[in-house]
Amino acid sequence: MNVIDHVRDMAAAGLHSNVRIISSLLLTMSTNNPELFSPSQKYQLLVYHADAIFHDKEYRNAACKYNMALQQKKVLSKISKVRPSSTGGTTSAVQAQVSSMTTVIKNILYCTTIQ
Repeated sequence: MNVIDHVRDMAAAGLHSNVRIISSLLLTMSTNNPELFSPSQKYQLLVYHADAIFHDKEYRNAACKYNMALQQKKVLSKISKVRPSSTGGTTSAVQAQVSSMTTVIKNILYCTTIQ
């Protein structure tokens, strides 16, 4: 079981503050050492990190992290065009979740600016 699996299990258990701390640490480590995680693992970490921030009701920060995840997804799609088998464990469910959460956050931000 790798680190991403542990983060996934913590997110499934609802330990959002723990996911936020660990994913933040892992993302910082991956920034300092780019070979630490594959692009698909970094994408998954960004999504779990954004989800944890969203559950803490920090919507603007979550929107920023979701946008980072979408940028990472673009990198993944470019890599997969070069090497089709390198996408790893990226699932359409996670992609759909990122898209739907981005839409939700945009709606929340729009409603808060109106008030």
